[in-house]
Amino acid sequence: MERFFERLFERPAARLLAPRLEPVHLQHHVQRAMESGRVRQAGKWHVQSRFRLLLHPSDLVALSGREALPAELAESLRDHARQRGYVLAARPTVRLESSPRVAAGEVVVLADDLPAAPPLANAAPPPHDGSPALTPADPVPGSTSVFKAAQPSAPRARIAVRAPGQPVRHVVVDGSSLRIGRSNDNEIVLADDRVSRHHGQISARLGTLVYSDLGSTNGSYLQGSRVHEIALGPHDVIQLGGSSLTIEPAAD
Repeated sequence: MERFFERLFERPAARLLAPRLEPVHLQHHVQRAMESGRVRQAGKWHVQSRFRLLLHPSDLVALSGREALPAELAESLRDHARQRGYVLAARPTVRLESSPRVAAGEVVVLADDLPAAPPLANAAPPPHDGSPALTPADPVPGSTSVFKAAQPSAPRARIAVRAPGQPVRHVVVDGSSLRIGRSNDNEIVLADDRVSRHHGQISARLGTLVYSDLGSTNGSYLQGSRVHEIALGPHDVIQLGGSSLTIEPAAD
């Protein structure tokens, strides 16, 4: 997942599960803003931690049912910074705001803070009492309590699986990852010589279905274009060798 949000999606946003912006797009924008605003000081990268995302009113309305989204985006920023060894001035926060000046489907990211300067080289180190040191991303005792962001529900969908010489079968998406390939240890097994043993995987991320190719020999294709990692929408067809996976909305 670590490079996923640094890649551009390989098709228009209008073909995702929602008609406009998806959470993965917001996460991509805010992480890119963190990267572009980083400052090198004393051998370490310092990054901003407070961000505002300006959205067109219609896009904000479309996201109104995802109350936990700002906390999820903030948590993803915290993970992003830790994985790369960045120094955070505070625990990240993200706010979603409406702005009619922003075009529909677009995102404007504003940073509300500057990277904190490192301590002076000649400053005396704080006394060590044997307790574990706190990193900038950790909460300070007595400050705001730590909470785990609620996880968004998985998209309601099912997958129509078609393989050569076999009847169509359906697999319901339940939020867990579904590995696809020729080997019997996959959740979706395809008896297709052109499919790799572990060809690809479908998983739910921030309320969106995502297909990932697992380094297959013959590749994965969407509408004739080879894809490596991409968000999926209703009626999308992923082609694997002579087999296909069609995303269908789940019946109520």
